[in-house]
Amino acid sequence: MRRLLLAAPIWVALAGCGPRALVVVLPNPDGSSGAVTVSDGGESVLLDHPYAAGEASGGKVTAQSSDAKGVQKIFGGALAAQPILPSHYRLYFEWDSDTMTPKSRRRYEAVFEDVKQRPVYQVEVVGHTDTFGQKKYNHDLSLVRAAAIRDRLVRDGLDPNSISIAGRGELDPVVKTADHVSEARNRRVEITVR
Repeated sequence: MRRLLLAAPIWVALAGCGPRALVVVLPNPDGSSGAVTVSDGGESVLLDHPYAAGEASGGKVTAQSSDAKGVQKIFGGALAAQPILPSHYRLYFEWDSDTMTPKSRRRYEAVFEDVKQRPVYQVEVVGHTDTFGQKKYNHDLSLVRAAAIRDRLVRDGLDPNSISIAGRGELDPVVKTADHVSEARNRRVEITVR
């Protein structure tokens, strides 16, 4: 998920200066950023790179200098109060079973650790299949896969009331195929952690 954080104005009353709005663009995890224009009626400033900042005060808009340390100093409390963003995971399964592939068994640990970081969490598990076999069988198998992940999360200590499951069968393939085609990338469970 891309983030353009602190793009909402922060009004600060300074002695004798009146209100001002300070906007800072924070980087995405990969270092990139979005862009925002700060305007105060007629003047405007485009903020289009990480830590770009603009201030609107007294009818004027000016570009400001900013960096990670300055942002932490000014907005540290707001940053600390942010919820953890949702995460998405994909685990793959062996053909015609609810057994994860070896690589996905290792990936499962990242899912579990992500959930454990959150003071409050909701986990959505949606099972999928390829198109090999009958539609009803595939729907049932997708639900069995989702239930297998839920059961493992519960065995590992998560609250079962915070986990929902669904089965989509062959309805939402990652790789579109004809009917009755075995495709490993479609035999999966999609997990969203909030």
